[in-house]
Amino acid sequence: MDYEEMDNNVNVIKEEIAPDSDVAKEINEEMQFDNLQSINDGNTIERSKIKKYGKFALIVMLIIGLSLGTSIGYLADHIIENMQNKNSVNAINEEQGQQTNYIIDKTVSPVVPIAKKVLPSIVAIRIKQTYRDFFGRPYDSEGTGSGIIIDAQGHIATNNHVVENSNNIIVVLNNGKEVPATVIGRDPATDLAVIKIEEKNLTYAELGDSSKLEVGELAVAIGSPMGTDFAGSVTAGIISGLNRKVPIGDKSIALIQTDAAINPGNSGGALVNSEGQVIGINTIKFVENRVEGMGFAIPINEAKPIIKQLMENKKVVRPMMGIEGQTIGEDIAKQYNVPQGVLVRTVYMGSGAEKAGLEQGDIITKVGDKKVTTIEEIVEIVSKHKVGDTLKVEVFGKLDRYRTVDIVLTEAQE
Repeated sequence: MDYEEMDNNVNVIKEEIAPDSDVAKEINEEMQFDNLQSINDGNTIERSKIKKYGKFALIVMLIIGLSLGTSIGYLADHIIENMQNKNSVNAINEEQGQQTNYIIDKTVSPVVPIAKKVLPSIVAIRIKQTYRDFFGRPYDSEGTGSGIIIDAQGHIATNNHVVENSNNIIVVLNNGKEVPATVIGRDPATDLAVIKIEEKNLTYAELGDSSKLEVGELAVAIGSPMGTDFAGSVTAGIISGLNRKVPIGDKSIALIQTDAAINPGNSGGALVNSEGQVIGINTIKFVENRVEGMGFAIPINEAKPIIKQLMENKKVVRPMMGIEGQTIGEDIAKQYNVPQGVLVRTVYMGSGAEKAGLEQGDIITKVGDKKVTTIEEIVEIVSKHKVGDTLKVEVFGKLDRYRTVDIVLTEAQE
């Protein structure tokens, strides 16, 4: 930069400074003095320039310092403002005597609003059961479970094994209030039950659609593990699997698998999706003690019709063919030179099977238009019908002959 350009810069700075200020007056005096010196001695010009621009540099540095200080102050205020939304945790290194700041983001967990929405509709259940010892003397045993308030009238869905054989049921609401409950209906086949309390202004759960679930999505389990002291416990995980077949007698039930912790006492509690909707009823019945990270829940779409029937009829009305059967596999069929199918072991008195003429030893090979090879297939077909429906059944009989009979489905007995 030459002296002429520096003079121009000085003039610019002067314009920025108030004309009547002390700084402006000092600059004017210095420039007038330098101009006089330049007439007498050319060497003096160089010294005066250095002196002048040294002071100019000092003034510029002062202005820059003030501006920079203002900018740093603004930046510091901005950082402090941002820090107000974070927690700072100080850790002291004992050996080096150093302090380390760990910044923890206070971003709210997605589980927080879910828990706030669902918790008021989840209850703890305390039950007392009476048993008899070896000598016939009665004694009481206490147990705990969980439940889901499903309407404003006080109906609560839970597991059958939670309230089975109980003669004293106490429901502990989310606010800590304890109220007695009565059993409306139970269904051992699906491990579901409905109980009822006489209470007003109840918050009830929103039921979702378990058919829309996908593996990997968020799952939140809410219940009372290990007793009422831990009522309202919330655990979170994901949907680990769908349609996990669990055998119950001669049928199987499809369950939701999750890694959200489900412990004893969680039975009957809610498995909830990211919208705070109940998509399953937790059950501990199908979990082995040695297994961790594998919880199961009854899909809410499977539970809804059962719950409705229990509320309306106090029981679930199911159709039955009226037999006890055994699957004949390929090896057995070849060994005895009979077709694969379902061997009739027992025919129930008064059932549709008895009235249709089925006998012990018959082999059922087809129901309707569907070929059957297992007892589970027959159970599934029958479950899709209702009491009074008629099924055409193909049977391989004792005389090594096929025949077709019409079986009217009757009501299954517990």
